[in-house]
Amino acid sequence: MQNSKNFLIFIVQDSVVYKDLIVGYLQSKKFQNLKTFKTGEECLKNIHLKPDIIVLDYSFEGITGLELMKKIKADHPDIDFIFLSGQNDVEVAVNIMKIGAADYIVKNEKALVNLVNAIEYLITSTKKKKVKKGFQIGVIGFFIMMFLLIMVIILLTLFLEDFDL
Repeated sequence: MQNSKNFLIFIVQDSVVYKDLIVGYLQSKKFQNLKTFKTGEECLKNIHLKPDIIVLDYSFEGITGLELMKKIKADHPDIDFIFLSGQNDVEVAVNIMKIGAADYIVKNEKALVNLVNAIEYLITSTKKKKVKKGFQIGVIGFFIMMFLLIMVIILLTLFLEDFDL
């Protein structure tokens, strides 16, 4: 992910009013790099922009939110999905989370606050993963360098033994 408030968020929402509400609220929370789409097909056409998070509805015309997530996850497993839906069905939410969604938020009076919390959680967890991965790479690099140094010392010792000084 890019800078915590500057990473790319796709919003797939067929309701213009609700889309504008989401965009306005996210911008008020300093999230500026937002792209909106009315359909899943439009989102798919722009996936080459490599969004960090896609916020989408469970159901809209054409390809459903679930189908869209499955298609994108197949080629882009690092993209996180947050469903923002009017369906208050626990079974649907659990199934979507099992398939790979980061969160499922029901549209209600707290939905936008919950959306910002979910986005900030994803930012934090992604940063932690990157730090952990960097640390692991550093540790592995350190041990490889130590191994090479020991091998050089051993080879020099064996090579120098052959010479009578």
